[in-house]
Amino acid sequence: MLSGHGGNVKQICDKYGLNPDEIFDFSASINPLGCPEVVRKAVFEQFNDVLNYPDSKCSDLRKTIAEKNHCNESNVIIGNGSNELFYLIPRALQPEKGVLLQPTFGEFKDAFYNSHVDVVEIINDDKDFPVINTNISRLKSVKDGMVFLCNPNNPTGQLTRKEDIIKLVNDNPNRLIVIDEAFMDFVEDYEKFSVIKDAPLMDNLIVVRSLTKFYAFPGLRLGYLVTNESIVNKLMRYKEPWTVNTIAQVAGIAAINDKEFAANTRQYVSGEKAFLYDGLTNIKSIHPFQPTVNFILVRIEDIRVTSSEIQNRLLKNNILIRNCSNFVGLDEKYFRVAVKTREGNMKLLSALKSVMDDVTSKENNQKDYIQEFVTG
Repeated sequence: MLSGHGGNVKQICDKYGLNPDEIFDFSASINPLGCPEVVRKAVFEQFNDVLNYPDSKCSDLRKTIAEKNHCNESNVIIGNGSNELFYLIPRALQPEKGVLLQPTFGEFKDAFYNSHVDVVEIINDDKDFPVINTNISRLKSVKDGMVFLCNPNNPTGQLTRKEDIIKLVNDNPNRLIVIDEAFMDFVEDYEKFSVIKDAPLMDNLIVVRSLTKFYAFPGLRLGYLVTNESIVNKLMRYKEPWTVNTIAQVAGIAAINDKEFAANTRQYVSGEKAFLYDGLTNIKSIHPFQPTVNFILVRIEDIRVTSSEIQNRLLKNNILIRNCSNFVGLDEKYFRVAVKTREGNMKLLSALKSVMDDVTSKENNQKDYIQEFVTG
């Protein structure tokens, strides 16, 4: 079974003897417009800087992020991808327990376990996955404990409004709330949902962001968090030095300053996610969830086919999707697809329709055989 984190193109191609250049990767939700040209230019122009050690404090990048989020540089920590920061937080702060609202990003659980923190999971048993408030209300049954949650949630795409997050933080002063806003840059009207500008002003809120998904350079690994200075000081005592290389810092500054690219991305993704969603709704025996960002969760309604089977059959067409059976709270009836270019989206829709039509045709053939046997 192909599972785990999305984007494992090389691993899968090596296993099945495929050409990575021919794969349409819908398993990783990366900006379909690719890396900004200004990032490529900045990296080439400053490539010779690799002769020197990187700035261990990431001073220029921290300043750029602080200006973007209207906070001080002392409120910002840069990481080698957001994952480094997820692992740093429980290791440095050592909570009594960790609390997860499932289904959600799988690395959260690993981050807690890596620091020997016991995990309490609150599983959303409403398979229509309404707004995350359904699970937030159940937090009252769990005393204390650090909470990790995604907004928008991965893989379901739920969005929680800013005021609801702020209320959660205020209502739980004895627990730290960590919000993963990795996909927030893709959200239209993101100001209604993001709490990153509130984090420096609150005693128990950390917001983590990824730069690699929106700006399409996951191979460079770059993320950051914003929180109050007291928490920053505690985290920095445990953070390894030299984790963010020079090229990543250069790329981050150039990307954040490219406001035109950000606007073009939101406009493009808005149109393509609508196109992909409409196409998915017209395919038999699947139910796509209304997208809020650049990926769509899909539930399989036919009992005879699983996400693993669909994934393997699509792979024969050089299409890779995200099998969601290893998310806690989901099963073999769920998969996720990223929003790509029109060419890629059309290829996915055509191949997926063929797979599901084949399932339906087998059912009809079986019915015809049974009817013929009974009446013959």
